[in-house]
Amino acid sequence: MNNVRSALAAAALALPAATFAQANLAAATYVGVEFGTGKVSLHCPSGTRCSRVDSNRTLRAGYRFNPAWAFEVTYAHTDADWGVLFSNYSAEYVGFGVGAAYTLPLSQEVGAVLRFGGASNELKLQPAVGLGQSNPGTLTTRSVQPYAGLGLAWQFAAHWSASLNADWTRADVRDTPTSAKQAVTVRTLGAGITFHF
Repeated sequence: MNNVRSALAAAALALPAATFAQANLAAATYVGVEFGTGKVSLHCPSGTRCSRVDSNRTLRAGYRFNPAWAFEVTYAHTDADWGVLFSNYSAEYVGFGVGAAYTLPLSQEVGAVLRFGGASNELKLQPAVGLGQSNPGTLTTRSVQPYAGLGLAWQFAAHWSASLNADWTRADVRDTPTSAKQAVTVRTLGAGITFHF
């Protein structure tokens, strides 16, 4: 009789753990896509009115190794183009990030997400060129920088969640081929959808 009671008690204790493990396994890997705005804090050429905010798209893939922590890789791309008389002043930011995401549950379906890590950032700048000046072409500058992010995620179905995210990093840029590097801030804001395997 004692053996039967022990077996039943063990099964009762194991059931929640097994259910939790299966739920975690089902949602351990995730892939998401976000669309929104990106801002590169460049200095606009003198005498021009250029907006530094344009479209951004971000892809995220992660592996959640416990309920709070996940390993994450990120790809972000921002384009910004502005007309300057007969030439274009444009910038393109591309970043590949590797880091961690920490989720703090606010309710059963909603959680706040904190992200941090390192990113390989590339910023391509097409300087504005006046009439009669030679075009230096696209100036590409690469750097490795830390990044940080905040998000709000809503698990609205078993395998699906929606999110709002804000991310910040730094990038280097050159105004001319021989000028020194300048550090600029890159900010992205977006809404996304994520599938949890």
